[in-house]
Amino acid sequence: MPAPTPDSPAPAPTSADRRRAARRRPARNTIGRLSGIADDQELARGLVWDVSTTGVSLLLTDRVEPGTLARAELTLAGGPAVCRVLRVVRLSRLGTGEYALGAQFVRPLDEAELRPFLA
Repeated sequence: MPAPTPDSPAPAPTSADRRRAARRRPARNTIGRLSGIADDQELARGLVWDVSTTGVSLLLTDRVEPGTLARAELTLAGGPAVCRVLRVVRLSRLGTGEYALGAQFVRPLDEAELRPFLA
């Protein structure tokens, strides 16, 4: 699969591509904010469940449709923030009424960017 350029979105992952990077539990109080690419309007905000160099899983109260491209800002309370464009690849409604969202970063994080978010 060709690598995405900064101006093009990542292709949707195939089953062979999924979870190429090890998922890791983030430090407590890691927040993810999703906003529109063109207008920066907030789409959703929630807790980061897990994170890897290639993607993130969030617990949200708002629905964000699979296929959506969004700007993500991951922030550790009182710490650094990392911004990336991502593509929503899955969304599941939980029994609590919240949503579990899985997304792939258009450009992966490097280990130095990921390290501050790990517990």
